[in-house]
Amino acid sequence: MKSTHPGYRRLSAVLGAVLAAAALAQAQTNVVTNGSFESGLTGWTVAKDLSSPAGTCGFNVAAPAPGTETTTGTAGFPATDGVNVALGGGTQTASGSFSCVLYQDVAIPAGATTANFSIDTAIKYVGGKSWTDAAIFWGLYSTASVPSYSSSRVKTFTPAVYEPTVSDTALQNFPATNVNVSSIAGTTVRLAIIIGSDFTTGAAVIGVDNVRLLVTVPAAPAPVPALGVWGMFGLGGLLLLCGWWWLRRQDDVSTAA
Repeated sequence: MKSTHPGYRRLSAVLGAVLAAAALAQAQTNVVTNGSFESGLTGWTVAKDLSSPAGTCGFNVAAPAPGTETTTGTAGFPATDGVNVALGGGTQTASGSFSCVLYQDVAIPAGATTANFSIDTAIKYVGGKSWTDAAIFWGLYSTASVPSYSSSRVKTFTPAVYEPTVSDTALQNFPATNVNVSSIAGTTVRLAIIIGSDFTTGAAVIGVDNVRLLVTVPAAPAPVPALGVWGMFGLGGLLLLCGWWWLRRQDDVSTAA
């Protein structure tokens, strides 16, 4: 039967606190630089996939939002975090597949186990584009080349693409999704947000804000302190005291017998 002694309850509380602390003994780090674009495009790179057909590709920061996407002159979106929003325009001027990319290379810490990705984003269809041939893609890719929307991902988040049937008027929140990153821990990968377009001419305009990649790394165990010289003396004295007490108890038992 479970004891109700106050000492037992105190011990149970202490053990519970220790177990809770052990469960929380991990660190989360946001490895994305300037994910809310409050410092413009610092930390980010804009590129057009080199295999894409003729077209224009550009990203600018509306500071403050909503602002205007500069390659198409399209109105932007209100911010969801801070005051700025990154606006991107991919304008396709010939048939085929087109990718306009905003990316940054992120270091996944050694020992990392999981990562939570979240993003606020939206898309507008311009000049004949529709949801059937333009969308926003994201994921972790190899750093070997600029990815396109059809590139294989190193890690895929869920969802990995956004393709609404009508143009957005505000940024949509895609909450954190967990992926196991143990296989890429200690490496650098490319976090890319891609305007993907195909088949028809026209443009897709997107907004991006509040990009986060929270990587979880188990905390290193606290070092066990070594006994100093005085600690060794104290331990030796305690052992002698225990030995003396034990001998006295033996004498008392023998006398009583």
